[in-house]
Amino acid sequence: MQEGLTIKDFFYLIKKRIIMISMTMTIVTLMTGVIILFLFKPVYEAKEYILIGDLHNTDRENSYEETQKIPRMMASSIDFIKSPIVLDAVKKELGLHDTPLEKKLFIENNKDSQIVTITAKDQNAELARKIAKTTVFISIEKMNTLLKFDGAKILEKSDDLIEKNNIAAALVIALIVGMFSGVGLAVVREQLDDSIKSEKTVEDLLDVPLLGEFSDKAKIRKSRREIPFYDDKERREVHAKEKTNQADRATTIS
Repeated sequence: MQEGLTIKDFFYLIKKRIIMISMTMTIVTLMTGVIILFLFKPVYEAKEYILIGDLHNTDRENSYEETQKIPRMMASSIDFIKSPIVLDAVKKELGLHDTPLEKKLFIENNKDSQIVTITAKDQNAELARKIAKTTVFISIEKMNTLLKFDGAKILEKSDDLIEKNNIAAALVIALIVGMFSGVGLAVVREQLDDSIKSEKTVEDLLDVPLLGEFSDKAKIRKSRREIPFYDDKERREVHAKEKTNQADRATTIS
């Protein structure tokens, strides 16, 4: 097993094992992507809009006073919608007592705008729509009864939902997992390889200087001579013939 891996060795390893890394990365990326796509379900968004104040106020005498009141009304309305007074009433209405509604509701307002956007997100499309609509109606009702504020009204909108999937995030995660898996497998295989790859390794192991090296691997030549195969009867005949030949040679020499 190798003791260490330098940056130079690492890049050489990547070049050497590029085919294995590519195949591992492709297989793991596809498998991880499919698994994540089944786990990451699409999220649906439902939006509702509330208008705070009057956009068509033409009374010049009250225009300045109204302009000063609107920012305070906007801040108070947003805080009120986020308060437990509204959220608890929404949970009770929809039967979502154990649901963290604060993580599903998003209250937004652009600067210098009198419109408050209420966005509900959930993996259930119908539930997202119900949360958004119920929050809007209860917010308006509570404002009128508790705050004595009748300057808020619901803007009409369609019931279209926005579907946000996580395909891009799933592919990025799968690609990262596949890349690390391929490189990691190549590093592990290289670290477990005990074969000698350099002259310095030989000198370190044998503690003697290296005098030379072969440019190519030694090749074992196979003999072209074929060894005949005999059965028992033929083997006895061959053996008897060899003994006869040896006896003839002995007689000739004598």
